Amino acid sequence: MKKLILIIVFITSFGSAFSQSCIGTAGKVKWSYWDNFKSKPDTSALFALENYPDLPSGSQDLFSLATPVNFTNYYGALIRGYIKVPQTATYVFNVTGDDQVLFYLSSNENPNNKRLRAEVPQYTDIDDHTKYPSQTSITIQLVANQYYYFELINLEGSGGDDATLFWKKNTETTWTIVNFDYIYGYNCGVTCPPRGQACNDGNPLTVNDVQDGFCNCVGETPSINACVGVRGKVEAYYYDNIPGSYIENDLTNAPNFPLVPDRRELLKGAYGPLEPSSRDNYGTLVQGYLTVPVTGNYEFNITGDNQTYFFLSKNDEIIYKQNHQLVVINGTSEYDHKLSILQSSSPIYLEKGKYYYYEFRHKENTWRDHFNLFWKTPFYTHKDWKLVPSHYMFDYKCEVSCIALNTPCNDNNPFTNNDKINANCDCVGTPCSGPDCNDTAAKYQPYDDCKPTDNFLPLEEATWVSCSPTPNPNTARTGNSHWIKYSFSDVYKFGASRVWNYNVTGQTNKGFNQVAVDYSMDGVTWLSLGGNYTWPKAPALADYAGFVGPNFNDLKAKYILITSLSNHGDASCSGFSKITFDAKICNPKGTPCDDGDPLTSYDKFDDNCNCRGVDIHCGTDTLKLERVSLATETFKAKKRIETTSTIPNTQNISFTAGNSIVLLPGFEVKTSGVFEAKIADCIQQQFMAIENEANARKAASSSQTESMIEDVPTDNLKRIIFRLNKPGDVSLKLNDEKGQTLATLIDLKYQENLGTQIKNLPVNRLKKGKYYIVLKIDQNEVSESFVIK
Repeated sequence: MKKLILIIVFITSFGSAFSQSCIGTAGKVKWSYWDNFKSKPDTSALFALENYPDLPSGSQDLFSLATPVNFTNYYGALIRGYIKVPQTATYVFNVTGDDQVLFYLSSNENPNNKRLRAEVPQYTDIDDHTKYPSQTSITIQLVANQYYYFELINLEGSGGDDATLFWKKNTETTWTIVNFDYIYGYNCGVTCPPRGQACNDGNPLTVNDVQDGFCNCVGETPSINACVGVRGKVEAYYYDNIPGSYIENDLTNAPNFPLVPDRRELLKGAYGPLEPSSRDNYGTLVQGYLTVPVTGNYEFNITGDNQTYFFLSKNDEIIYKQNHQLVVINGTSEYDHKLSILQSSSPIYLEKGKYYYYEFRHKENTWRDHFNLFWKTPFYTHKDWKLVPSHYMFDYKCEVSCIALNTPCNDNNPFTNNDKINANCDCVGTPCSGPDCNDTAAKYQPYDDCKPTDNFLPLEEATWVSCSPTPNPNTARTGNSHWIKYSFSDVYKFGASRVWNYNVTGQTNKGFNQVAVDYSMDGVTWLSLGGNYTWPKAPALADYAGFVGPNFNDLKAKYILITSLSNHGDASCSGFSKITFDAKICNPKGTPCDDGDPLTSYDKFDDNCNCRGVDIHCGTDTLKLERVSLATETFKAKKRIETTSTIPNTQNISFTAGNSIVLLPGFEVKTSGVFEAKIADCIQQQFMAIENEANARKAASSSQTESMIEDVPTDNLKRIIFRLNKPGDVSLKLNDEKGQTLATLIDLKYQENLGTQIKNLPVNRLKKGKYYIVLKIDQNEVSESFVIK
């Protein structure tokens, strides 16, 4: 019995000591904040930060539960601590604040028992206690001398910001701020050496040992994999002007993917894009290696929009990247972790000191755009999904990729200007010079006067404004008004648009508010796009990213008219900063064009604004040639050729079809021309084994294999062209002379998008030597070599 009593006393004593171990100094609490969000955060964005809640951007001691007023923009803040009352009573709590405020209170001192008690969903004035019913809690009994854990969270966008917790007994009528007489600080949380501080991890084989900020000393393990680059570097490559929402059908089929990106960006972790983006119709590729500071089980989750793939290898080899694969099919919000089971992994056992190859593929169509990797780890005390930071990631340095020469870029040196891609595919800027070289003004990036840019500083020079109302080009809109008319050289099929309103400091009331949009084919007869539109007021911020504008839904037009029906308050002038349109040229049917396919001829616009060419390499069953002057000597079709064309003088033409050749009225052979027609098998090998028609007239049959590699010397590229006539597994690789794969251009099962396939290969990064392009379609493989001298 004595032993039982001793055990009970011990457990009770331990439990009491443990529960009170986090209770800090009486009369003050710590207000902590996390800044540099892209926009107003929500709780999911705040909780996803690896440093929340223990390592804030900054903090202040407070002696009441009222935060600093008008501190800054785009941040999240937290007060956590304890409330204790001297006498048992029933209380009601009330919060006010700007933008969003949440008050959590536990049923005791245990943080795990906290519940949301009151909330400001948008904003209130500091003394406005009745704007929202949710501001006020239900009645809560607080027991004398009992500690109650609480959290007060403030989420701020722009403008004013504050958060205050009030209370009163249920017998009282006046709200009072909870002050120092009743509050105690929170004295727990992780206290670790700062990230980057030198240390010794005890492993003699590692180098550059540093603290990771979570009490883990981690060094870099030497790797025999030459592609493992520097720690902390996560680089995203972007591929612009690729329509569609799908990775396999849209991004991977693009000629420039994956080796000829349009731009790149250094990320802060496995998430992006870094800056708020107004871009649409692009793709993303991120490659690298992941390490972990502690051996154990890790869980992963991705979010993205539109379609996003994440691959994680079982080791540092790319060939095993599909060992773990996460997928977002149709897009999620940034912190929607549960839309699909395909977003999350089961626990994956990872070992400290090893490198694991990872890869992001992301396709953006319109609207929001993001891709994010989250994890739950053995070393985070808080088990929310946390964004994976760059500290645990290493660069993939075996890129063959190269952005076009002289493309503007950012070398991440604030004291260089005119950063551009050089001949070695590196981003290099011109160093500043002179006595003020290290002045912050040297960070300014100048632009050509007429160069388009997404940088919208709040300056008048970056805007359009009308201060003299004039008669509207659309006579249906009577009276004088402020308007702008866009006249395009050709007819276009228009889709989505994006708008930046008048973004000048102190003058944003000139911005368009109620807006009418009209379109026309001739500039005389106008059609309304629909009802009126409301354009939100600009914030007068340097990082203003605009908003989604009207969608034209593939309407055809040569002129677009935008009319201000009202603005945001200025009586004299109206304007906006910029508007962009998604547009596709749409000339009349039959207008010559270039469909970008080198294996077609007589490219023309069809009824749906598509530029279509005539396939002359067996790609179609039936080839129909209208009344045009034929200029190519060889025409082929699998089954049938029909024509009303003419053959010019001295031009020799041959038709080859599998079933029939039909010469319709209008077909004409000039006196000096030679025309040959034959029924024969028209089959291609993987690299377009094309009959040489000139030799065919001299012999029964002969053939030659056409090279799949073309030089594009002006762009320092090799263009790889092949044809895919039926669905199949396709692999296209660049190998060195030893057979080592340097880059994989295609590794995909093709179900759609058959026909001519084009991939661009930059050669800037390739050393002198012999290389092979290896194409495998199902079980058939063929290769072709080229030499870099």
